[in-house]
Amino acid sequence: MAEAAISSLVRKIGATLASEATKSASSLLLTRISAKKELIKDICEIKDELESMQSFLRILERLKEKDENTKIFIKQTRGLAFDIEDIIDEFTYKLGEEQGGVLPTTIKSCRNIIITWHHLSKRLKEIKINLQNIMERRTRYDTKGMENEIKPLIAVGSSKCCTESAHFVEDDDIVGIDKYRDLLLGWLKDEDEQQQQHMIISVLGMGGLGKTTLVTHVYNIIKASFDACAWVAVSQSYETHDLLRQILNEFCREDHEKREAPNNIDTMDYRSLVETIRTYLQYKKYVLILDDVWSADVMNNIKDALLNSNSKSRIVLTTRIRDVALLANEHRMFELKTLEADHSWDLFCKNAFWKSANKICPPHLEQCAKRISEKSGGLPLAIVSIGRLLSFREQTDSEWEKVYKDLEWYLTNNESKLHEKVHDILKLSLDDLPHYLQNCFLYCSSFPEDYRIQSDMLIWLWVAEGFIEERERTMEEVAEDYLNELVHRCLLQVVGRDDVGRVEDCRMHDIIRVLALSESKELSFCMVYEHSRTILQRSKARRLSILSNITNYCTEDKSHLRSILVFNNSMSYDLLKSVLRSSKFLRVLQLEGVLIEKLPSEICNLFNLHYLGLQATKIKELPRSIEKLQNLQILDIDKSEIKKLPKEITELQKLRHLLLPRNLGKNIKALVGIWRLKGLQSLASISATRRIVRNVEALTELRTFWITGVRTHHCADLWNSITKMNHLRELFVEREDGQELQQLDTLRLPLTIQKLYLGGELDKNSLPELATSFGSLTNLTSLALSWAKLDEDTFPYLQALSAFMYLEIFGAYDGMKLHFQATSFPKLKKLAILDAPNLSQVEIERGAMASLNKLHLHSCPELKELPHGIEYLTTLKDLYIFYPAEELVELLLGGGEGDRGNDWRTRVRHIPNFISWVQRGGMLVQKRIQ
Repeated sequence: MAEAAISSLVRKIGATLASEATKSASSLLLTRISAKKELIKDICEIKDELESMQSFLRILERLKEKDENTKIFIKQTRGLAFDIEDIIDEFTYKLGEEQGGVLPTTIKSCRNIIITWHHLSKRLKEIKINLQNIMERRTRYDTKGMENEIKPLIAVGSSKCCTESAHFVEDDDIVGIDKYRDLLLGWLKDEDEQQQQHMIISVLGMGGLGKTTLVTHVYNIIKASFDACAWVAVSQSYETHDLLRQILNEFCREDHEKREAPNNIDTMDYRSLVETIRTYLQYKKYVLILDDVWSADVMNNIKDALLNSNSKSRIVLTTRIRDVALLANEHRMFELKTLEADHSWDLFCKNAFWKSANKICPPHLEQCAKRISEKSGGLPLAIVSIGRLLSFREQTDSEWEKVYKDLEWYLTNNESKLHEKVHDILKLSLDDLPHYLQNCFLYCSSFPEDYRIQSDMLIWLWVAEGFIEERERTMEEVAEDYLNELVHRCLLQVVGRDDVGRVEDCRMHDIIRVLALSESKELSFCMVYEHSRTILQRSKARRLSILSNITNYCTEDKSHLRSILVFNNSMSYDLLKSVLRSSKFLRVLQLEGVLIEKLPSEICNLFNLHYLGLQATKIKELPRSIEKLQNLQILDIDKSEIKKLPKEITELQKLRHLLLPRNLGKNIKALVGIWRLKGLQSLASISATRRIVRNVEALTELRTFWITGVRTHHCADLWNSITKMNHLRELFVEREDGQELQQLDTLRLPLTIQKLYLGGELDKNSLPELATSFGSLTNLTSLALSWAKLDEDTFPYLQALSAFMYLEIFGAYDGMKLHFQATSFPKLKKLAILDAPNLSQVEIERGAMASLNKLHLHSCPELKELPHGIEYLTTLKDLYIFYPAEELVELLLGGGEGDRGNDWRTRVRHIPNFISWVQRGGMLVQKRIQ
């Protein structure tokens, strides 16, 4: 992944040369320092050199596992890239020092500056010589023939053998795939008369999930019912001619009449291959399995050979790439998930104890065995491989405990059989990553095991690290594309999505993380400190992730560090002070949850700092000298103890995201002059004042804006300011207690708005026009209202809005009856009605909320019956009722008497997940309704 390091460095050099600080270095006053001019010239030259190297390195990366000299060359190149980065960061740091204070007036000061620039220039010249020396060991940028050398290396190996071995898996050894098997069989047998051409089916999932095993199992069941069948593994670097030959050979090999492939198949050109396959398939109902497809181009390249006219034929793709899976016909794709705990244990026992007749774990090993099984994270490849490894070990507690403790070594060490089985298959996904995703992927391994990574935080960290390419859109929008691509490649798992479908939280599978950590360590990308055995002083890693108490941190120079992420709350003030003193070139400092109450003054010497995360800390104030952090882009103090901001915050002109405390209703009075930070994209959460609501109109780059404490007399100015925020996607407005949100008819939200929260009584005279203006906002899919005082007369205005997918009414409905008309909310997926003290009846007409998946009814004490018409909500999957009335509890849990009890059972029997939370003995008890 040296190319990723070079690519990131080139971006950093470009940003440095384009920065205002560097431009001012060429001013009339400073150009007297000829060493500085020479240094800038050298930086420009080395940037050109690095740009030329990138495509060369991209090919070499694919060869490094097979050629030791190439591996050494790449390592040396990466080391030089780090050295260059050190000089660039010191260059920007010194510029920051120069421009952070008064210009030097004494001869001594000028002499010191000249010495500094001479020193940096000399170091850079030495690096240029070293770079030339290592390049001379290879023919300069000559990549001829390398592509041909790569292809056979990728196409062979243990992964190929593992793919083929799926044909010989016994039915008894296949676990946890029944629902997927039945679904796939149903699609293969389905003879839809409306189908006009062959059906494409796809199975998506990360490496090692058992996609090949599943599809091969189904293929062996179903192939006899087709006239022709073929099963073909597609390599990452397939050639179309070779793939067509494979397909033809497989069709002939599986031929019921034992028809042999043509003798001249190896010399056939593309046209001959296509014509031969078409002739063979004519009048046949066929099934074709294309296993492990990496590119969506595959189907396009072979489509001419596959007859479209046969509507009963089937093509099944297995893939790790969502874009490939989307080639499937509508509703003919599914994503394979990791195994549930009981299935994982079953599969583990079948492999760990295959020698015994009953394949049952001995009682004395069960505790350790279950921990090992859980460590596999439901990944069948890992479960089977680890189980087989243990099956040859002595069945003692001590022996199995050793394997558990050394599991990471077994997975990452070249000498381990487990490494060969698991690592090689999963590493195919890493090798397929484009260079711009490589650093982003490795970064995710810096988080603790099973950590729920907030997507916004991850995106901001990537931006701060310099991983994101500049395009026409904001870097945050580009970074979100990167995140989605990692999800689509099945390298990150989605934990939760927000109301508009964006990834809100994600995680890295444990086995994938082990692989990424191994790669990260080899590349000196990040050192993860997980226990006291980790030796920090020997690591030259660019990043440090602290997951446990540090016991051996050395105070020696750590200027190689660019990021420190702390996920353990025990870091002391003195230790942090020591860390900051020795790591002056930091770009990222993430201290979430650390219990320190004060920031060391050294924090303000970190001129290169881009990200400062102090969320959920005990810190009570920020130093006034924070203005020295002129490169700061993200300042996150949410959930901290800070109650007031220093006015110097308004000097941080590069701030893009400012997150202020908003927990438990607390928020910070916004600073006079906050509107000077015109690059802000996120501002949350500030308290309204007359000056704030008038002047925030200057923040036209805002995507997220949270403002609280709004009073009635603020409304006109606030709506006017919001109207000018042309990029706004998320708006949160909350009133001061007892105040009404008036003049809403003057609010014109931008077309980009996606999520809106209004907390306060809504002016009833404004509602008709407000609802009309909402109707033109096609991106507005999520609306949350609190204390709005809606009733039977005003709620119908909202029902005319067809784009809503999420609607939450919290303490906002005062009426007794809530009526959903037949055409209301056609796209709504989730409805939450909370704290409606007077609501006694909900009526749903047939056709209303035709797409609803989730319905939450919370704290509605007068609602003594289920919603009338709930049986019409045929798409409803989840019904949650919190704190229901006692009469409703009796109906739900007791079943009611006679016809009434049978009636409610009939009306909700289509809902698979119906849960009620009831108060019992002062405790909230969950009851699943059957």
